[in-house]
Amino acid sequence: MKAFSLICSFILFSIICVAQDFNKDSTIVIENQKLYTVAAAPTTENLSIKGQIDAERNYKKYKGASVGTLITSLVSPLIGLIPAIACSASTPKIQNLGYPSEELFRQADYHKSYTKKAKKIKQGKVWKNWGIGLGVNLVIILLVGAS
Repeated sequence: MKAFSLICSFILFSIICVAQDFNKDSTIVIENQKLYTVAAAPTTENLSIKGQIDAERNYKKYKGASVGTLITSLVSPLIGLIPAIACSASTPKIQNLGYPSEELFRQADYHKSYTKKAKKIKQGKVWKNWGIGLGVNLVIILLVGAS
């Protein structure tokens, strides 16, 4: 009975608590200014590459989504699918992106490549932790079944 109530509480916890809100677009308006400007064509590729590199270096606030998925997946991998799908489908909030330069982030190509790479990083970490939860459950089942 205690195990059942524990599982129910984890299910309720995973439904109520959201690691990050779903946000279709991570745009923000700062004092009626445009978020980003369009750069000239020669720097387009450089800004895209720089955005991806900076996202790999600076985006670290995916931990809430990945740890929540791991904990829920340790209880049950099927229940862990709920936060895994929800967290991997949502774009990181703008305040969680951790971009190094406001000036660069206002450039359209940099903004697009940085947020796209940050979302891919978040998705990878979330699904990796779901896989860890699934693996732990499989090992437990095999150990219990063998004894």
